[in-house]
Amino acid sequence: MLQARLLRPWFSILFAGLLGLAASAPAEAQGVRPERRAANPFTVSGVPVDASAESAAAARPIAIAEGQRRAFTQLLRRLTLPEDHGRLPRPSEAVLNQSVAGFEIDEERTSPTRYIGRITVSFYPDMIRRLLQDARLPYSETQSRPVLVIPVWQAPSGDRLWEADNPWREAWLRRPEGSGLVPLSIAPAREDGPPLDRLLGNPDELRTFARKLGFEDVLVVPATLQQQELGNIRIEIYPYHDGSATFLDSLERFVMTGGTQEEVLTNAAMDMTRRIEARWKAATVIDLEKQSQLSAAALFGGLAEWTTLRNSLNGVPGLRKVEVQRLSHRDAQLLIEFYGDPDQLAVALAQRDIMLEQRDGFWQLRSRKQ
Repeated sequence: MLQARLLRPWFSILFAGLLGLAASAPAEAQGVRPERRAANPFTVSGVPVDASAESAAAARPIAIAEGQRRAFTQLLRRLTLPEDHGRLPRPSEAVLNQSVAGFEIDEERTSPTRYIGRITVSFYPDMIRRLLQDARLPYSETQSRPVLVIPVWQAPSGDRLWEADNPWREAWLRRPEGSGLVPLSIAPAREDGPPLDRLLGNPDELRTFARKLGFEDVLVVPATLQQQELGNIRIEIYPYHDGSATFLDSLERFVMTGGTQEEVLTNAAMDMTRRIEARWKAATVIDLEKQSQLSAAALFGGLAEWTTLRNSLNGVPGLRKVEVQRLSHRDAQLLIEFYGDPDQLAVALAQRDIMLEQRDGFWQLRSRKQ
């Protein structure tokens, strides 16, 4: 019997001994925003911390404790549906002590009485799952494959696509790092990027360009400046998607208004991110009240492919158990027990490059790379 199990990663606690900001240059300064392709959904990065006390040494544990509390709330908001955010549990000190697996110092600064920095906090998955289940909160921990985002700025002064002075790209780069389940990688400024008319008018070229950069899905997001008055900016956003991630299809056009151009663009990037996250969670949320099973034929070309397929099933969110009922040199009959419905299971498996589909009324399972 092959038992699908959720793997608990090993986290270390790193106490930085050096003062001052991290030495490495920030992603924004390099003109590119890398996203972790295999980020752990139960780890929250870039959490700001700030506390004052009689000394920086005394302020440090206060700041870190508050940062862990903030990371806990951010994690629960990441995993749950927007309509449930109003009833998220508040962490007690005991719950935090049991849930936090460790933290790392990303950067820190001190004064004689103040400690400022950013930390990454890791949580025990089983503790967070149990907490959400006890609160009867549906949740998703399935991460999508990374999506390439190409921001296009359209204004009377001229369009900005690959230019370094694209204010719309800069707004996307200001978003909090690693804040959701959909890794969004922002296309950097470059001299060899194709022009906009070729990207939007030729899906094959857009797809080829994205795949050269290692992405199966690409989202072109034009932002058009419609009105520019002092304290009254109006921008229209019209996203265009190409790829297999159907939750990104037909994203709605929307309009953002506000004060300065920087404020409006930043709010628009955050709003677009929330819309994407909400769609993804709606498609992958785990309903623990709905337990299902199906029988599927796993197809493969040999022992190596079967081993890869079997290992890929480990840790798939919502997958309770996989039982091998029959095994031959080129296929296996599996009984799969899971939460939710087959469409949700298919989405979760697809993120591991496993295709689940029906053929002539029978379920089949195979690697996308076959």
